[in-house]
Amino acid sequence: MRTIIIAFTQPGLQLAKKAAQNTEGTVEIYGHERCTDGTIHSFYSVGEVIKEQFYQCDRILFIGAAAIAVRVIAPYLKSKTTDPAVLVADEDGKFLISLLSGHIGGANEWCSILAERLGAAPVITTATDTRGMFAVDLFAGKHRLRIVNPVMIQDISGRILNYEPVGMTGNDEYIDLLEQAEKQYPGQIQVTKNENGEFESGIQIITEVHEKEVFLRTIKLVPMNLAVGIGCKKGKSLKEIAQAVYTTFAQNHLLTERIGVIASIDRKAQEQGIISFAKQMKVPYRTYAAQELEQQAGTFTASSFVKGQMGVDNVCERSACAASGGGEKIVAKTACDGITVAVYKIKRNEE
Repeated sequence: MRTIIIAFTQPGLQLAKKAAQNTEGTVEIYGHERCTDGTIHSFYSVGEVIKEQFYQCDRILFIGAAAIAVRVIAPYLKSKTTDPAVLVADEDGKFLISLLSGHIGGANEWCSILAERLGAAPVITTATDTRGMFAVDLFAGKHRLRIVNPVMIQDISGRILNYEPVGMTGNDEYIDLLEQAEKQYPGQIQVTKNENGEFESGIQIITEVHEKEVFLRTIKLVPMNLAVGIGCKKGKSLKEIAQAVYTTFAQNHLLTERIGVIASIDRKAQEQGIISFAKQMKVPYRTYAAQELEQQAGTFTASSFVKGQMGVDNVCERSACAASGGGEKIVAKTACDGITVAVYKIKRNEE
């Protein structure tokens, strides 16, 4: 998790430092050149900072006028599924506003936590939050479900806010989760197979490639429950890595939306093709030492050549196994032009 904090004045810089101390992950402070103290990044134009950093960070905190934040980020907004979380605080730290990506980006939750730590009043205006109602994007994020068609978020939320019926469905593996949500938000969502078409709009957890939608207007949620292990020759490009993974998934009738983590050996930690693919899929990239991979339990496709090169007899299967928490093997080692791919199902407590 990478956060940048932007301040324009000395009081703002002091608050920025306090916020940084109370924010998890990697935090970098950018201060206007008139108030920099030599310990932070200095800038003359905030527009240049945002141009360089907007797509490279997960969260942004502006300390200053909300209008400045709105104007400077406006040209870079793409989608609620990709934009970073953005907060705005006044220089005195009295108020903290959740400005962008409240649910999927986590701005609302971050706002509430950071406001408490700073002694500020959180300002959250998302209707489902202020009225304590079900939010499908928040539900998806909490339970590691990828939203396939985010354009439907507005339809679902609008119906719930207008007290219109919305259905929920999924296979037996997720029925308990759906029933818990129904119980938590009575009268707002209802678990159903929709056999009689009583619900026009609904939420459906989909796990299979050709799974039939049961609602006329369906927001599709896909569990991000697959770990993909990758081994490759040095220098393989993003295009080559992606093609190998997509081909493997197509051959085994798997949804690529189910990818939840990419894994490999630590000697591939700086392999740009794999790093870029993980970023493209918006999932973490985890690497493991040969000794740790060797300790994984299970049956693996061994290679004496790989053993001699990497110190372990298999990279893709063992790394996928490690990243899945010892889950079920779905696809064994599959070779594709100098790249090997394996797929494991992540154990539920590891998701």
